[in-house]
Amino acid sequence: MLTVARRGKKRINLEPDALAAVAALINILAQETFARAAQSAANTGDRKVTRDHLRKIIAQIMLDFAV
Repeated sequence: MLTVARRGKKRINLEPDALAAVAALINILAQETFARAAQSAANTGDRKVTRDHLRKIIAQIMLDFAV
Protein backbone atom coordinates (compact mmCIF):
# COMPACT_ATOMS: atom_id res chain seq x y z
CA MET A 1 0.00 0.00 0.00
CA LEU A 2 2.72 2.47 0.95
CA THR A 3 5.01 1.26 -1.84
CA VAL A 4 2.41 2.13 -4.45
CA ALA A 5 1.92 5.56 -2.85
CA ARG A 6 5.70 6.23 -2.94
CA ARG A 7 6.13 5.84 -6.71
CA GLY A 8 7.97 8.85 -7.99
CA LYS A 9 9.38 9.40 -4.46
CA LYS A 10 6.71 11.92 -3.60
CA ARG A 11 5.93 12.62 0.03
CA ILE A 12 3.17 10.41 1.42
CA ASN A 13 0.30 12.19 3.11
CA LEU A 14 -1.84 9.89 5.20
CA GLU A 15 -4.98 10.81 7.03
CA PRO A 16 -4.68 10.21 10.79
CA ASP A 17 -7.14 7.32 10.64
CA ALA A 18 -5.22 5.65 7.81
CA LEU A 19 -1.94 6.07 9.66
CA ALA A 20 -3.47 4.55 12.78
CA ALA A 21 -4.73 1.58 10.74
CA VAL A 22 -1.30 0.99 9.17
CA ALA A 23 0.38 1.25 12.58
CA ALA A 24 -2.11 -1.24 14.06
CA LEU A 25 -1.51 -3.68 11.21
CA ILE A 26 2.26 -3.48 11.65
CA ASN A 27 1.87 -4.00 15.40
CA ILE A 28 -0.29 -7.11 14.87
CA LEU A 29 2.14 -8.44 12.27
CA ALA A 30 5.10 -8.01 14.65
CA GLN A 31 3.27 -9.62 17.59
CA GLU A 32 2.20 -12.61 15.50
CA THR A 33 5.68 -13.02 14.04
CA PHE A 34 7.33 -13.04 17.46
CA ALA A 35 4.70 -15.38 18.90
CA ARG A 36 5.16 -17.89 16.08
CA ALA A 37 8.95 -17.67 16.32
CA ALA A 38 8.73 -18.30 20.07
CA GLN A 39 6.48 -21.29 19.45
CA SER A 40 8.94 -22.61 16.87
CA ALA A 41 11.75 -22.27 19.42
CA ALA A 42 9.68 -24.05 22.06
CA ASN A 43 8.86 -26.87 19.65
CA THR A 44 12.57 -27.51 19.11
CA GLY A 45 13.36 -27.28 22.82
CA ASP A 46 15.22 -23.97 22.56
CA ARG A 47 14.83 -21.25 25.17
CA LYS A 48 15.92 -18.42 22.88
CA VAL A 49 14.46 -17.30 19.57
CA THR A 50 17.07 -17.15 16.82
CA ARG A 51 17.13 -16.12 13.18
CA ASP A 52 16.60 -19.76 12.27
CA HIS A 53 13.24 -19.76 14.07
CA LEU A 54 12.23 -16.60 12.23
CA ARG A 55 13.30 -18.08 8.91
CA LYS A 56 11.11 -21.13 9.55
CA ILE A 57 7.95 -19.10 10.02
CA ILE A 58 8.44 -16.06 7.78
CA ALA A 59 6.99 -17.62 4.61
CA GLN A 60 3.77 -18.59 6.39
CA ILE A 61 3.51 -15.14 7.99
CA MET A 62 3.85 -13.52 4.57
CA LEU A 63 1.11 -15.75 3.18
CA ASP A 64 -1.19 -15.16 6.13
CA PHE A 65 -0.78 -11.38 5.95
CA ALA A 66 -0.82 -11.08 2.16
CA VAL A 67 -3.28 -8.45 1.10
